[in-house]
Amino acid sequence: MVTDGHLGDAIVILAAAVAAQLAFQRLRLSPVLGYLAAGAVLGPFGLRLIGDVDSALALAEFGVVFLLFSVGLELPLERLRVLPPALFGLGAAQVLATAAVFAGAALAFGLAVDAAVAVGCALALSSTVFVVQILIERRRLATRMGRAAFTVLLCQDLAIAPILVVTLALVDRETGLGAALGIAALKAAAAVLFIVVLGRYVVRPLFRLAAVGQSAETFAAATLLAVLCTAALTELAGLSLALGGLLAGMLLAETEYRHQVAAEIQPFRGILVGLFFMTVGMSADLGHAWSEAAAVAAVVAGLLAIKAAVLGALALLFGLPAATAWPVGLLLAQGGEFSFVVLGIAAGGGLLDGESARILVVAVALSMLLTPLLAALATGSARRGAARAVADADLSIQPAPEASGHVVVAGYGRVGRAAVGGLAARGIPHIAIDRDPYAVARARRQGETVFFGDATRPEVLEALHVGRARAVVVALSDPEAATRLVGILGALYPGRPVLARAETEDHARELAETGADEIVPELVATGDRLAALVPDSADSPDAPDSENPEP
Repeated sequence: MVTDGHLGDAIVILAAAVAAQLAFQRLRLSPVLGYLAAGAVLGPFGLRLIGDVDSALALAEFGVVFLLFSVGLELPLERLRVLPPALFGLGAAQVLATAAVFAGAALAFGLAVDAAVAVGCALALSSTVFVVQILIERRRLATRMGRAAFTVLLCQDLAIAPILVVTLALVDRETGLGAALGIAALKAAAAVLFIVVLGRYVVRPLFRLAAVGQSAETFAAATLLAVLCTAALTELAGLSLALGGLLAGMLLAETEYRHQVAAEIQPFRGILVGLFFMTVGMSADLGHAWSEAAAVAAVVAGLLAIKAAVLGALALLFGLPAATAWPVGLLLAQGGEFSFVVLGIAAGGGLLDGESARILVVAVALSMLLTPLLAALATGSARRGAARAVADADLSIQPAPEASGHVVVAGYGRVGRAAVGGLAARGIPHIAIDRDPYAVARARRQGETVFFGDATRPEVLEALHVGRARAVVVALSDPEAATRLVGILGALYPGRPVLARAETEDHARELAETGADEIVPELVATGDRLAALVPDSADSPDAPDSENPEP
């Protein structure tokens, strides 16, 4: 290396991250695999370009915190309420049954009970990143197979917290397994209760103050403070930083600030999560894995076959037709991102020996690499059975208001409120966003779907699912911001209808030149409405006598 020390390591890691992301995007593969490959090349079992792996591992732990925080942000109660009981039960049964089967297999291969339970929990999880991305790209998310797969993944995300608690309890070998689980459960319940109270009386007021200040830096700092403080509290309770990140995300998911929070946290999350997966790759001894190729291949084959069979059979038991059940099993047969987290905790706590951990990490990564093939098989199977399948009303997921076919209203002032009222009267699903926290709070108390955030931020637009919206109404009171937003929408979402409010005729011309599809000058609209209110007949009781009254 040209530069020694931490600076040199940072330069090498960032360069490798950029190169891996660009290469795997070109190959249309998930950047997660790119980070794993880069870590394997850089690490002690590769070219040994990283001098201090332990420091990188310590920093990467925060990547896990932000990864789980992002998952928590996607788990608001309104999303959980729309889950059909049948599919929710399927997801819960899949996690429990798959974990039990894999734990039994691990016991059969000679692992201790605590290690077998940890392995079972790790392998029960599937890859949310891979599967959802493929379903969206292939436009299968709205199909019955896509909805069922998404619900199972959501249940797996909900299971992360108890899995972390169980794994941490297993690591604590000073007490018996049953006692450790009981103590960990009590600690988790106390931590959750304390964090909920803290969120109600501290976090919400903190974000309200940050929102009032209209400072992006203050809002980002408040977000980081909330995440790290919650993680520190769970660690003080004897749990993990990662569990604190998940709880912080679920806490903020219930607030009107969650879309803006997701936008603010994205840069930190991307960098730290990438570093986490690179450190996982550093722990993978590919040379040893190659020498144990038969064992790795057997683990991959067993992982895919067992998960597909268990989930497919459970889906049949829960009432899904075979044309949907088996494709869902294939689609979710791989390991997941959080498998690495659980395996890392188990290996770091001494539950797993180094050789077993390395084989499992490589096997999970290879199973994720096979996801596109599994998805192709699942999609083909589902399409062949689609003609015979009839949609089950009681198994369909009612999409969240922001899912698709909605209208995004940017700005919730006088014009935005009028637009929302008109959309509601016509029964058109809609989401509004505004930077005035007081207006947002009032609207939410009245039951309106309004969030706090800056509509000119691309991350916020993505969080509002503008790509699947039927139209965007630009009702911002700031003409410059409105024009800038129209330009951003045209660049990021070409072809998406944009309807804009203009304050003056000059502003209307600017919006037209920027790319707005429909423009309503406010002064013209006001004049038209005043003209429309004039009585058609001159014989109104309050009308003055005319010079030529009717006889």
